[in-house]
Amino acid sequence: MRRETDFTLRPYKHSDARAVVKVLNAAAQSIHIQRAVVDNVGNVRLIHYVPLTSKKVVVTTTQNKVVGYAYLADKEQHIIYEVGGAVHPDYWKKGIGTQLLTWAEKQAKSISSYAPSGVKTVLQTNLYKSEEDAIQLFVESGYTKIREWMHLAVELDKLPVVPPLPDNFHLREMDLEHDWDIVGSAMEEAFADHWGVISMSFSETVTTEEQMTNADIPEDETYSNTPGLCFLLMDKNHVAGGVLCNAKLVESANMGRVGSLFVRPGYRRQGAGRALMLMAFHAFWQQGVRRIITDTDANSFTGAPTFYTKLGMQEYRRELLFEKEIRPGKEVRRLSR
Repeated sequence: MRRETDFTLRPYKHSDARAVVKVLNAAAQSIHIQRAVVDNVGNVRLIHYVPLTSKKVVVTTTQNKVVGYAYLADKEQHIIYEVGGAVHPDYWKKGIGTQLLTWAEKQAKSISSYAPSGVKTVLQTNLYKSEEDAIQLFVESGYTKIREWMHLAVELDKLPVVPPLPDNFHLREMDLEHDWDIVGSAMEEAFADHWGVISMSFSETVTTEEQMTNADIPEDETYSNTPGLCFLLMDKNHVAGGVLCNAKLVESANMGRVGSLFVRPGYRRQGAGRALMLMAFHAFWQQGVRRIITDTDANSFTGAPTFYTKLGMQEYRRELLFEKEIRPGKEVRRLSR
């Protein structure tokens, strides 16, 4: 029986990418998904977006075989962090998961020194409902389930029809290079009443290490928002809402994803969200994509699950969000209505 001392935890190297993807996908076989790929510039890409600047480690055997992997992402103003990764099934129950989680918590505590004084910091992880062994590890390590995410899909069987809009409204394709100045504020306003959003503004602390890392990592942007699949709903020259989609997915090559739908509060309950989604469906159809997926907070304050099901989308998977307090302090997130 192998002991924890038979394994070495070391920093991730770019050359580890293929070995790491094998570990991630082997661990995901029990839930019947492909969890990761190596992109065109050699980076590990997971089903959901993980910043390339995340801290990453691998666990290797005495023969230097990669059998475990973890990342630690600093998600929001050094207040919220995310840990993810996997251990190869052949090496489960050998303490590797605990070793990786201990590393992540140590990193999160270190990063907490950059968080605003007196503010609570937390470490989160997302696990699929069927990942029972991983859930047990996190629960035994002091993590609590705080949220559930619904994954929904629709199979298009005919060309979607975009409904007519009032005279002062029009839909247009988003310019992914030049529109962010007007889109950023609209997204902030739209998501201000969502669960977990930070309700206070703090000056952002960027470390020298982060600046150097950002400059050094090459990025394959084909996994980002896709030209021709992102749209804005305009009220004359004012952004009322938008939808951002991508067509190159890790989980499957023959489907598309609605990554973000946002509508400013003053424009809700007027058909804006429906028009944007149907515009996205229409564009996917024109590109030959028939299966469209998205995910949303199962307990959304805005009633998002009902909205998506009325568009014909059906739930096919659940994802659970677990969290552990890293540094005590004032809670600055919106956690209730």
